[in-house]
Amino acid sequence: MLRILLALALALFAGPLAMGASEARAEPQKVIVGSYINQITGLNLREKQVTVDFYVWFRWDADDINPLDTFEVMNGTISSKEPTPLRKIKDQNYVSARVHAVLNQAWDVSRFPLDKQSIRIEIEDNDRTIEKLVYVADTENTEINPDVDIPGYNVTKSSAAIMEKAYHTNYGDISLPKAHESRFSRFVQEVQIDRPNTIYYFKTFSTIFISCLVAFLAFLVKPIDLDPRFGLGIGALFAVVASYFIVAGELPHSTGFTLSDKINMASMGLIFLSLLQSSVSLMIYERDAAKAIKLDHISVVVFPVVYALVCVWLTVA
Repeated sequence: MLRILLALALALFAGPLAMGASEARAEPQKVIVGSYINQITGLNLREKQVTVDFYVWFRWDADDINPLDTFEVMNGTISSKEPTPLRKIKDQNYVSARVHAVLNQAWDVSRFPLDKQSIRIEIEDNDRTIEKLVYVADTENTEINPDVDIPGYNVTKSSAAIMEKAYHTNYGDISLPKAHESRFSRFVQEVQIDRPNTIYYFKTFSTIFISCLVAFLAFLVKPIDLDPRFGLGIGALFAVVASYFIVAGELPHSTGFTLSDKINMASMGLIFLSLLQSSVSLMIYERDAAKAIKLDHISVVVFPVVYALVCVWLTVA
């Protein structure tokens, strides 16, 4: 009887201990991950790509994994990876690598050429779901090289964070349900950049602005001088259209209107109205020359002012 009681007591105590051990084993392994951006080159708005040279490192406790072997850049492709030997730092495993990657970015060009952009490095483990491995961001050491130079942009901020990414697929594994969901821990370093000033704005639109002003100079020509009167406006219109195609060649295809599109359309619209005014002025000149000249004098002031106000409104809106 005593033996039976001892066996029951042992079973009662052993059960919770076994459950606790099982729960401990079920805890996901925590891996500290950080990155340091060394260079950013080849920023291409049209192709939606940028090349980044960066260092990535991992620190973890368990000896049965190596996150460096199983990580991947989710928003791009790795061109090269130069790892360092694995070593111990204060009882933790540590490994790092220098990585060159071409990143795909969804640029926001709605405000081009006064645009602000975000460059993201997104890293996941391609072998272990969030139930087995969880990233922890090394926010204290994740930085960007202060000497990074991106033509046309200034680096304003760099940050690191961890997010959870869910994939609603079984990847063709028919042993899993069709609507199977797998979740992975994702490390993200985000670099925010913007235009340092309005110089690039004026460089982009200088041809357009000057062409419009040339078109408005036609109001200083007599309406009966048809060649210069209409030639200035038509020449300016062609110059604006050519400039539009040059600027559009730098940007990705978009279904919306960018700031560049709006400025170009406003410029073509004002030039068309100037040509229309010249036609009206010619008709008036044949009946009353003084009235036509007065209309031109008013137009040579009103058109540039209206054009400037429209451009300012479109820019700050």
